[in-house]
Amino acid sequence: MKEQTIHNTRAAAEYLHEQIPDETVEHWQQALINNRRTDRNPPHRIGFTMIGRGAFYTLEELARFVEFEKGRKLGTMKLSPRAMEALRAVGFNERGGSSTGRRFDVTAISRQHDEATGEIFIQLIVNNPHLLVYRLPPEQALEIAQQLIAECGGTPKPDSYQTVTENADVLVKGKV
Repeated sequence: MKEQTIHNTRAAAEYLHEQIPDETVEHWQQALINNRRTDRNPPHRIGFTMIGRGAFYTLEELARFVEFEKGRKLGTMKLSPRAMEALRAVGFNERGGSSTGRRFDVTAISRQHDEATGEIFIQLIVNNPHLLVYRLPPEQALEIAQQLIAECGGTPKPDSYQTVTENADVLVKGKV
């Protein structure tokens, strides 16, 4: 198990003041206290752990907040609506997002039958950042699958597997 250094509220506030000196240590201490209150809705919630009656913060959580806050302060320039849309799309400065994109959280993929039209389609349910349900024609689903496989380096070669058992109902192959 990896050891982590944790900081109490005062030490965390001092760290934030060192990284973002625009505000005082007292300001950051109050901001951390407000961050823990469930009736407040800060723009970026800093993860913490309660040990006894004290709140403790990991350096990783504090660094993540510093990155968010610096990005927010740089955001004083006016962005075009399209640029703002692009930042929202990748989840920049949002929980679960980064400058390279959001985590793709697929809840379910299933084959469906549209009773009204009789068409077969693939239903893809994504749960991040909010619940979204997509309908893909089978051709599009196959095309996406092929692109994903190609980007991952292709499929395993069939000759790297050997037949373990074979009968009329089941074929089991094992990696050589």
